[in-house]
Amino acid sequence: MGFATLRFVQGRLLQICSLLFLTPILVAVFYRETLAALMSFGLVAAVLFLLGSLMTLRRPGRVRLRISEGMVTTFMTWLLVSLAGAFAFMLAGEIPSFVDAFFESVSGLTTTGSTILTDVEKMAHFALFWRSFTHFVGGMGVLVFAFILETDTSADSVNLMKAEMPGPYFGKLVSRIRKTAIILYAIYFVMTLLTILLLILGGMPVFDSLIHGLGAAGTGGFSSKNASIGFYNSSYINWVLTVAMVLFGVNFQVYFMALKRGIRQAVRSEELRWYLGIYLGVSLLLGLSVYPQSPSAGHALEHSFFTVSSIMSTTGYATQNFALWPLVSQMLILFVMLLGASAGSTGGGLKVSRFVIYLKSAKAHITRSRDPRQVVAIRLDGEILSGERKQSVLRYLCLYLLFLGLGTVLLSLDSPDLMTAFSSAATAVNNVGPGLAAVGPASNFSAFKPFTKIVMSFLMLGGRLELLPLLLFFSPKTWKRTS
Repeated sequence: MGFATLRFVQGRLLQICSLLFLTPILVAVFYRETLAALMSFGLVAAVLFLLGSLMTLRRPGRVRLRISEGMVTTFMTWLLVSLAGAFAFMLAGEIPSFVDAFFESVSGLTTTGSTILTDVEKMAHFALFWRSFTHFVGGMGVLVFAFILETDTSADSVNLMKAEMPGPYFGKLVSRIRKTAIILYAIYFVMTLLTILLLILGGMPVFDSLIHGLGAAGTGGFSSKNASIGFYNSSYINWVLTVAMVLFGVNFQVYFMALKRGIRQAVRSEELRWYLGIYLGVSLLLGLSVYPQSPSAGHALEHSFFTVSSIMSTTGYATQNFALWPLVSQMLILFVMLLGASAGSTGGGLKVSRFVIYLKSAKAHITRSRDPRQVVAIRLDGEILSGERKQSVLRYLCLYLLFLGLGTVLLSLDSPDLMTAFSSAATAVNNVGPGLAAVGPASNFSAFKPFTKIVMSFLMLGGRLELLPLLLFFSPKTWKRTS
């Protein structure tokens, strides 16, 4: 570990991230909540900037980040920003308990959307905005945001982005990392703005439209209403968010390809076709399963498409308490909860591209079992996957199942039943938000003990950063000094 480089890079990132904590103050000024915002978020921003400045006083002779150092720096940034968010909540008087504030802060930044709050409508406007703004930043990535403002980037900066961009592999849109970050955020911002405008046109208040637009964009799920989207009882709003959540669950490289080479070229993406196919198939099956207890077929389809869109994109908004739906419906929801969205999207989960590779690997194994002499190549988007990439995808599955299993065991110590424990672990690792049984969309996680909330917080961080950065951070060998 090169500690001088780690200190300097971490300091620069803290300086940039401190700017994020100034945004709630702008909302506070509008709603005349300025003093509370300045005494909390303003103070935290100042401390972060000062700390970052002290860490960057002495620049190393050579700033070079290896892959492991990039992953550790990424995890540390997410952890420190989450801790800063927790202290901001506490100083503002919104969430007095540190553990609860840390849980809420991590949940927001990782775009999970699980909450310990029992009455969000009592929160100040600037605090509500911050919760959803962290979805927006965390959805695309804290470090992607940092690269937009940081002009002093190097080739090693890609090792930071690799740790943050979800999926089995990372591909830059253009050769320069800063330009890639700008392109991603430009597409992201335009899509978010369009979602907010459509919600306003549907009669949703401007502030609520901002909150839910940011939540949909980051596939987070925090709402300004206790009843989530169900509060508005509007088919128009439901369908706008349904489409938005599906679109934000698509790999953003598809949108770049559509802009650069046309829609026909973009829709050739194999992962995109699988993603939309699974989404449509599960939505229709879910609609059929809930139709007998619905007032009409249209009602059943509206809420099934919304629910699958919300859970598969790992947003977590709710219009219905699906924990009360038939068991087969809950199994379908659990399937898309584990599967998640596309690689390179703002959504979480295992990722559709990995699922496709697992299916093709299983098919290849069966084929070779019939004829051991036959050579079967596994392709994705027409490209033959290398042995290293296939091994990487399989290794991730092992880590994923290990985290999911260990999380379930630890959460079972504080859960009334297996479904509550398993779905709590699944919703944390996959950054979904609501679970099933006692932690369904009509409930929250406030009843859990502090230890359980801390476990879930680290499961959320690990899931958002795809596990390896968290493991490297806690590995003693990582911290051995190198030249």
